[in-house]
Amino acid sequence: MNLNYTAFFLIAFVPLVIGWIWYHPRSWITKWSGLELAHPSKIGLTRTAFLFILSLGFVYGYINLVVHQLGFYELFFTDIMLGSEESKAIVQEFLSKYGDKHRHFGHGVLHGFINAFIFALPFIAVLAILEKRTFKYIGLHFGYWLLTSIIIGGLISEFV
Repeated sequence: MNLNYTAFFLIAFVPLVIGWIWYHPRSWITKWSGLELAHPSKIGLTRTAFLFILSLGFVYGYINLVVHQLGFYELFFTDIMLGSEESKAIVQEFLSKYGDKHRHFGHGVLHGFINAFIFALPFIAVLAILEKRTFKYIGLHFGYWLLTSIIIGGLISEFV
């Protein structure tokens, strides 16, 4: 299965761009929440590079959650790597028939929405409870992850 690695690389910038807007000290969200956050200019190149690497991992994980055809391909991956022509033919036939099914922006948005509730919300809520934070804190950070997950899911489904 061929993936668009250029799109994958570019989509990895989405969490950084949304985060830069969402958590900027002058944004309405930060002013509304009253959180004291570091100014983007004080984060530095090393931390930004680390955030980008984390973003690459995030997008890579979402590819498997959004593109269903990868699950079918993974069933036969070992056989294909061992040289099985029969497995290769099965996968090619299946992907020629169903390779583009559910590969549109709206389907990715749906999965991004669902994944934000399944993965991001529990982590944010548990940490907020343990740190004795408010529901406003949960809402602020979950809003970022919800928006980011929705956009990334749509872009992955459409372009990767």
